[in-house]
Amino acid sequence: MNDWQDLVGSIFADLGVAMPGGTDRCFTLLAHLHMQREVTGRAVEYVQPDADLPDRQVDIPKLKRGGVGCIWLSEGAPGEFMVDATHALRATEHPNTELIRRTVYHGASGVQRLLRGFDAVRRLCAASAELELVTTTRETREAWTSEKIAVFLHTENLLMANDLAVLRAYYEVGLRVTGLVHGVPQDWIDCDAEQRMPGGLTAFGREVVDELNRLGILMDVSHASEQAIDDVLEQTTDPIVASHSNAQAVSGLRRNLTDAHMKRIADSGGVIGVHCSSAFVDIRCSRDRVLQGNVDDGLRDTRLQLLEDIRHGIVDPFEAEAGLVGAALPFIKFPTVSVDALVDVVDHMVDVAGEEHVGIGTDFQYLEDPVVGFSSAAEANGFLQALERRGYSSRAIAGIAGENFLRAMADVID
Repeated sequence: MNDWQDLVGSIFADLGVAMPGGTDRCFTLLAHLHMQREVTGRAVEYVQPDADLPDRQVDIPKLKRGGVGCIWLSEGAPGEFMVDATHALRATEHPNTELIRRTVYHGASGVQRLLRGFDAVRRLCAASAELELVTTTRETREAWTSEKIAVFLHTENLLMANDLAVLRAYYEVGLRVTGLVHGVPQDWIDCDAEQRMPGGLTAFGREVVDELNRLGILMDVSHASEQAIDDVLEQTTDPIVASHSNAQAVSGLRRNLTDAHMKRIADSGGVIGVHCSSAFVDIRCSRDRVLQGNVDDGLRDTRLQLLEDIRHGIVDPFEAEAGLVGAALPFIKFPTVSVDALVDVVDHMVDVAGEEHVGIGTDFQYLEDPVVGFSSAAEANGFLQALERRGYSSRAIAGIAGENFLRAMADVID
């Protein structure tokens, strides 16, 4: 580049938008991801975050290589595990009301588990010259101009012992964007995988929404049930987002959003972030998975007994979670799709919600079937180039890359 191009490039970088004719200086925000961590009975620790390990979807070198400027680093779903695995094999398209998963954490132990996760993120950022923990969009842009990656605390499962005082304490710790529920229903909200019929938010759940609005914490409804999303939209006075959910009209997973919900989220001023699992792009990738052997018929009873032992103080929940890590179903084949198929999803979401209401979520680190061509944080810029090849304008790409999420965040948290 000549001096003039360098000057123009720096101006666009400071604004956080793309230079005309290119995607390499887009401000890119991945609204939902994890990094490899070790969960023990005593702590949560991130594993070699500075190492560029070949089998990982996220680490700091990959984030830098992908041009990522901001991440919502999620504590995920602490302590959740499969109880009746047969549902994972057949309940892909329709909600059900039967036992699927449970969590080892209830009440104070859940709060302690989330605080351990938030503490691990804070220590990760404090120890890294590349990461900066932030709580505002202004701090996010300042980190970007300093060539650092802005990190927001996030959780998928808002464990707070049904106590609004705990929610206020999370705000003081730095929580500004949060999911509400993951694969296990909470007392006050249903999840997509297991739904009370009818169900959604309880009266206390509506109080939670009100307090999140008052505090200025952006709500993320990925994993919430359809009725819960309706209830949140009815109750909230702020925009809401779905950080990592695709379109049911394209892939009929119940985890994906209906067109009606995408439109209503957009109407609230919110954003939907695309998910990088191939099954979320094409449901055939879920149907065509191959399981090694049969599901253990005794699994349900064994794990229900574990919950009883935890409830009676025989087993420590933190030790239980450490023992359950990696205990997934033994699939040996995960069909995948290409990045062009993911762009097809973007096309549909833009048609329904508008280009100002689509962003990038990913759900990286623990995907078994990532989209080929956008299978790690290192390929984020390649995804933007795929949008460019499809004919999206520089302005639209800049919005999808990160500006759309930043706008929604600014409306709520700043």
